[in-house]
Amino acid sequence: MLHAFSRTELLIGPEALEKLAGSKVAVFGIGGVGTFVVEGLVRAGVGRFVLVDDD
Repeated sequence: MLHAFSRTELLIGPEALEKLAGSKVAVFGIGGVGTFVVEGLVRAGVGRFVLVDDD
């Protein structure tokens, strides 16, 4: 079985994928748009998140 980000690795290369996995992203507002943003970042391979929502 291929690992979860094998297609992304083919597209951007292994070095960039490692950089994404080691990155930390803050998302402010986890409403209608924020959830889609976070989902896309997770699927892209971003490693860590800080999620802030005041609701």
